Amino acid sequence: MTTILVATVGLTVLISEGLDRGGDSTDQVVANTDTTTSSTASTTTTTNLPEGAATVTGTVTAVHLDGAVLDPRAVPAPFTITADRGFGNGGRLAGVMVDGSPATIEWDAGRPFVLSSGGALVLDPVRVDLVPEGLRVGLANAVHDLTPGTYQLDTPVAVGTSGVASARESVTFDAVDGSTFEGRGDAGLVLAPGQARRFLGPGTMHLEGTLELTDGSEHRALSRLDAAEGAYDVTLTPVPGGGWTVEARVDGAITGT
Repeated sequence: MTTILVATVGLTVLISEGLDRGGDSTDQVVANTDTTTSSTASTTTTTNLPEGAATVTGTVTAVHLDGAVLDPRAVPAPFTITADRGFGNGGRLAGVMVDGSPATIEWDAGRPFVLSSGGALVLDPVRVDLVPEGLRVGLANAVHDLTPGTYQLDTPVAVGTSGVASARESVTFDAVDGSTFEGRGDAGLVLAPGQARRFLGPGTMHLEGTLELTDGSEHRALSRLDAAEGAYDVTLTPVPGGGWTVEARVDGAITGT
């Protein structure tokens, strides 16, 4: 009995110590909390990077992130999605209601997709690139949620209800639980440089600019940095007068020059 008791206590201590230390150095924990009332939503995402992850600071002239989760994930209306005409570009709204009936809405690109009022688009992991207008978020190859509410779409689209599609110059629709937007091709929206934006991995990261990498006790000045598939926590902050700064923590293989 004494031997069993000692073994049980020892196992309990080991489990407790393991929880205190956290997971393996390659683990990333992402927790999402969505609160939706009417046509607004508050979504918070947190990430825990392992102790000792490399840090990157400086100013950037080029940014490319893959698999990036915007924090918070909701982009409130109004916003505009753009895509070049042709090549299968565009997007689809599914699971929405038009004139009280279930409907899908098809957008074939060329003209901007302008949601002038409504709730918010809650982004799935996306591709992010720095462009002159701000941070362009690629919406293709992912299904993004719409928060419930009434939206106004000021774009020519095809609206399908009961198997019949009709062209409309604009449309008012209701998003409900399960309403989504799926982008195709180069469909994307730009986050204007009005505030800092935080993105969480895992994914790949490419930065160019005037950078400083701190990895343990080592400090290196870089003009180019690439991080392989792994966890990251990146905050990009606009600078008054133009430009962006970066503060990032990265857990993954890093190369740079």
